[in-house]
Parts: sequence; structure tokens; C-alpha cells
Amino acid sequence: MIIFLTADLMMASTASSHARQNNVTLQTATSAEAAMALVKDTRPHLFLVDLQLPGLEITELGDAVRGLPDALCPMTIGYAQHVNLESLDEARRAGFDQVLTRGQFNQQVGAIIADAK
Repeated sequence: MIIFLTADLMMASTASSHARQNNVTLQTATSAEAAMALVKDTRPHLFLVDLQLPGLEITELGDAVRGLPDALCPMTIGYAQHVNLESLDEARRAGFDQVLTRGQFNQQVGAIIADAK
């Protein structure tokens, strides 16, 4: 199970396509609150986060995920445009397991999802 926090319909569609190809369940959420509810309800292996989601409080989200019991705490991967250094650095400080540029994420999303089985 993968939870993907994004409002980017194109990226969500791409990720969903890779998930179907790999027989992995992927659910999207467009707000941190909805994503965290899904994380708590579904116990995903992976939590993908579009760090450029409008209104996203990266540190708060990272704290919320890290505050979960270990059994509920998924691997977190955040991504943002390479020029958005502030968001990328904030995600690293917030304890995301992996932080990628959008280009890196685009190139690796298929492998990331395949590895989440």
C-alpha cells in the first residue's frame, strides 16, 4: 500500500499507472490531513509527498509521521523542483527518509513503486 499526497493530477496518474502494473495499491490524497488519516487507517509501506503542495507544512507533516508508532510509520519520500531548495532542505530536516528533486522522482517513480511491493 502506498499513500501519495499530491494535487498534481498528471503525477498522480503516472504513479497510479505504475502501481497497477506492479499490483500495488496506491491511494492519493490532496491534503495532509486526509493523507495522515489514510496512513493511520491503511498502514502503508510508503508515503510519497509532493513538497510543493499548496499550504503544506512540511515540518508538521514530518513530525506527524515520525510520531506514529513504529508499526504504522511508513517510509517517506518527498520531492520538489530542484530550484525549491527550501522545501527540499525542510523535508530533510523533518526526517523524510528520502528527498528527491522532481526530475529524480519522475525518473525513479516506477522503480520506487515496484520496490514498495
